[in-house]
Amino acid sequence: MKTGGETPPDLDAPEWREWLIAELAKTRTTPLSRDTLSADTRDVIEMFEVVAEMRTQLDREAFGGFILSMTRSAVDVLGVYLLAKEAGLFLDEPGVEILTLPIVPLFETIGDLRAAPAIMRDLLQVPVVRRSTRWQGNLQEVMIGYSDSNKDGGFLSSNWELFKAQARLSQVGREQGVAIAFFHGRGGSVSRGGAPTGHAIAAQPAGSIRGRFRVTEQGEVVSFKYANRGTAAYQMELLASSVFQHALKSEREEALAPHAEFDEALEEISGASFAAYAKFIGDPDLVAYFQAASPLEEISLLNIGSRPARRFGAKSLADLRAIPWVFAWAQNRHSITGWYGVGSGLKNFVDVRGDRGFEFRLIIDEVEKTLALVDLSIAKQYAGLVADEAVRTKIFKTIEEEFALTREMALRVTGGVELADRFKEYQARLSHRLQTINEVNREQVALLRRFREAQDEAEKEAVKVPLLLSISCVAAGLGATG
Repeated sequence: MKTGGETPPDLDAPEWREWLIAELAKTRTTPLSRDTLSADTRDVIEMFEVVAEMRTQLDREAFGGFILSMTRSAVDVLGVYLLAKEAGLFLDEPGVEILTLPIVPLFETIGDLRAAPAIMRDLLQVPVVRRSTRWQGNLQEVMIGYSDSNKDGGFLSSNWELFKAQARLSQVGREQGVAIAFFHGRGGSVSRGGAPTGHAIAAQPAGSIRGRFRVTEQGEVVSFKYANRGTAAYQMELLASSVFQHALKSEREEALAPHAEFDEALEEISGASFAAYAKFIGDPDLVAYFQAASPLEEISLLNIGSRPARRFGAKSLADLRAIPWVFAWAQNRHSITGWYGVGSGLKNFVDVRGDRGFEFRLIIDEVEKTLALVDLSIAKQYAGLVADEAVRTKIFKTIEEEFALTREMALRVTGGVELADRFKEYQARLSHRLQTINEVNREQVALLRRFREAQDEAEKEAVKVPLLLSISCVAAGLGATG
């Protein structure tokens, strides 16, 4: 957008950052001509104007922070600062001192999580940002995404990169004299960060919570945890006590203290796991297999999500949204998002270090629980929906081999005989459900075939309702929609 008749540099130009900072330092006089702005820019400014109006007329706390999805650099955040300035959200009339609306960068992919510490260090050195965070309680909130990092790097690498990012961001905050508060974008399934509340909080890096813990609760998790007064009260007590305990104990706990040998081991395991996962999702035939062997496209017919399965014009794996990616792999009982690559990572480590590698007891409880949900006999029926026999055979064989390896390595680590036999209550719940879920899965395969082969809309509509009911039923039985 132009300001004062001046044309800004290109977004990718090195001068873009300096231009933004210079614009933020200028006194705000007359509003920009909206005719010179793109439709998207106008929409954002108008939304910010509503925020400014409501915060003035109702309450300054009427709106929380503005979450900036897919933050890739400090200039992404500075651009939002400039749009907020244009909408009148600065505390001072000239619009040069303090932004009153917290801007929360969201780091989602593996690459973004790795870059996050440098991005935040750069951002917190910008004077207007420092003044604003100081006015907002000397606090900068950062959101971290579990879904996209899992889709990007697999279960093990995602969790390790999330842990490292929090530890390093906390250190950046200490260096800059600003408290970094984390907003965890978790979902209900293991693949999207779902885990027992107390364990999830206890596992956060030492000193990363400091009495502040914000988390998303989505879909089936809301009804499971807050369906009645008793469970809601228990959940809030568990959250509060876990946060309090972590704040008091984490920096004195040996288990959370930095250990170079432990970090080196996890880096090695994570690297090998990531390589195996990247090779799998890099197969050019995977998208065709996934689309045919799961109800990926049909999920979008359910009115349960805020976004479609694909981004507009999507043709590749990168364009598939993370939540349907997890959802569809769970529906077809492959569930690769909760385990694929873990076996390769562990085997590589043991091959190098020998059995001494198992001295590092990797916390794989959730991996083991996910493996217990996998049913390759049912998964093979879904694979039968893939028309190309060569693609079907190749992809399914790869999944079978990694599953067998991950199962073997998980049991070697835990010393168990059967998957998840350590979790008696979990096994009891599954035993009541799996027989029904399995039957619904088999019926879903037949319904998918009929729906896709339907010759006219009337025939399609006749199959649509039972198909969508089967998707909802499997999701309810597994306890997660992705």
